[in-house]
Amino acid sequence: MIQIQKMSVKKHKIDRFLLQCWEVFHLNGYHHTSMQDLATATGLQKAGLYHHFPTKQALMDRVIEFAREQFRSYVLSVADDHTIPPEQRLEKMLRRNKRLSTLHRRGCFFANIALETGREALFNEVLHDALLEWKRSMTQIMEAFFPVAEAEIKAQRLIMEFEGAVLFYKISGDENYLEDFINRSVRSLGFTPHKTYPIHPAAIHHLIQQAG
Repeated sequence: MIQIQKMSVKKHKIDRFLLQCWEVFHLNGYHHTSMQDLATATGLQKAGLYHHFPTKQALMDRVIEFAREQFRSYVLSVADDHTIPPEQRLEKMLRRNKRLSTLHRRGCFFANIALETGREALFNEVLHDALLEWKRSMTQIMEAFFPVAEAEIKAQRLIMEFEGAVLFYKISGDENYLEDFINRSVRSLGFTPHKTYPIHPAAIHHLIQQAG
C-alpha cells in the first residue's frame, strides 16, 4: 500500500512537471522557449533538467507525449461515451476541443508546433500520429451516420475545418468562428446543438481533472 502511494505521488510530480513545461511551450512556442525558461517555470535547476533530458528536443518529445495523453483522456475519450447519442458525442468532443484551444487564446497545441517546426521535421511523426488518432475517434462517431469510407472523409474534413476556425479565432479573438463551426457540424447531421455541456475553470489541469 505504501509503495502504491509513493508511486502515485511520483506520478503526480512528473505530471505536474510536464504540465508546466507544456504550458511554457504552448505559450512561447518551441524555438522561443529555452531550457532556462523551463527550469524557471518548474522550479528546477537547469542542470537538473539536462540530467533527465539531454536536449530541449528530448524534453519536447516527452511533453508532446504527455499532451497526447491528456488530449486522449479529455477529448478523444468522448467517442467511447455511449451513454449519450453520437450527435451529442460529436458536439461534446468539439466543445471540449474548443475550450482547450481558447485557453489564453493559444489555439491548438499540436497545430501550433506543426506550423512552427514542420519544415525541420522535428516532431512530424508524432504530430501526424496525434492527428490520425484524433481522426480515428471522429470517424468512430461519424460511422453512426455514414458508411466507413465516407465517415473517414467526413472526420478528416471536420478536423480541417476546426483548425481553420481556430486560426480565424486566434487572429480575431472572436469565438463565434468556433461556435458557428460546432453548430453547423451538429446541424449537418440533422440535429439541434445541445449547448449545455459544463464550462470548466480556465486552467488545463482543471480541464483535464474535472472533465465531466
